[in-house]
Amino acid sequence: MHRSDMHYYDYSWMTVPGDNSLMTKLDATRFSRREGYEVLTLINSFLAKGGGDLPLKSQQIIEWMLHERLPSSIQGREQVKAWVIENFSMMKSSYPF
Repeated sequence: MHRSDMHYYDYSWMTVPGDNSLMTKLDATRFSRREGYEVLTLINSFLAKGGGDLPLKSQQIIEWMLHERLPSSIQGREQVKAWVIENFSMMKSSYPF
């Protein structure tokens, strides 16, 4: 997924103190759904069952889930990923785009 494939445009693309947009995997463990580079990196970290990239629609569903449905109490990257995996099948039918 590329930035141009994303549906939402209200992300910040500037790093904040303590963050490094080039080191998102090594960056703080807390996930920010408002920072575009963190959202994009997280989405691109998901793989299809065969190990390849997810289809673009699945990636866009994940973006929607993160932007609109992710509970504020879930903040760690691994917890966010687990939440997406757990809820993807149920939520994909509500995807509005």
